[in-house]
Amino acid sequence: MKSLRSMMVVCLLFILAGCATAVKETNRHNDYKRHYENSLYKVGNEGNYSVEMMIEDKMFKVGVNAADIIIHDRNDREVVGADITFTPWMPEMGHGVFTAPSITERGGGLYRVEDVTLVMGGLWEMRIEIDKDTIKDIVVFDFPDVKAETGHAHRHDQKMVITKAPADLDLSTSVLSSNKTFKVSYTSDRDPSPVNRIHSWTLIVQTADGKPVTGAKISLDGNMPEHGHGLPTEPEVTQEINSGEYLVEGMKFSMPGWWVIDFNIKSGDNQDTVKFNLILN
Repeated sequence: MKSLRSMMVVCLLFILAGCATAVKETNRHNDYKRHYENSLYKVGNEGNYSVEMMIEDKMFKVGVNAADIIIHDRNDREVVGADITFTPWMPEMGHGVFTAPSITERGGGLYRVEDVTLVMGGLWEMRIEIDKDTIKDIVVFDFPDVKAETGHAHRHDQKMVITKAPADLDLSTSVLSSNKTFKVSYTSDRDPSPVNRIHSWTLIVQTADGKPVTGAKISLDGNMPEHGHGLPTEPEVTQEINSGEYLVEGMKFSMPGWWVIDFNIKSGDNQDTVKFNLILN
């Protein structure tokens, strides 16, 4: 009987301890309040800070993004002068982004996060680490359905077949189009083409026998076959700078490796495609 009472006391202590933990957990969140109606809102894992995120349409997209985050402490004070790290991460793919986003403090607990460059669609986490006077915390926002903007030539949100680079990969900068309609070559205004920097190409389009092709309509797209994602930007042909020479602006490669750039060229009744392979270091 005495043993039974002892067991009941132990069980009661466990129950009370669990209740205390639950109350503490509830109070941790009750210490905070949302300040902006349309913000995304979360309390840190340790309960030291709350974070509100303001972003267009409450969703990141494939490409370059920016967001505002507002931070408060458990006393509802604006957190100024904090050390902030903003890390985009794809848990299903096991990688983040090639270049860390930039963060600028705007005052009053507001921090501007820019250059959040997402190279493919899918589930992304935005991990925000906060360190203020040795008081640390982390807040994780989930974005399960990041997609490319409507109208992007390459659908980053669609699954791509992952392909390994062949040993005999053709890296020529001057090739014949698929049906040998055009002879096409390119040069970059930065040689070699850089990683994570906007730059331009000049595309030279000729007939198969070497005559300039003028007034052509040209579109393009790019991807990384070994990674299953496309370009972070939407480059386009903006002008014909000389007879048969076309300026391609907005080129940007988000990481080193094998890239494929496809051009679709239409001139009068003739239409053909051309593919360039690049290996970037």
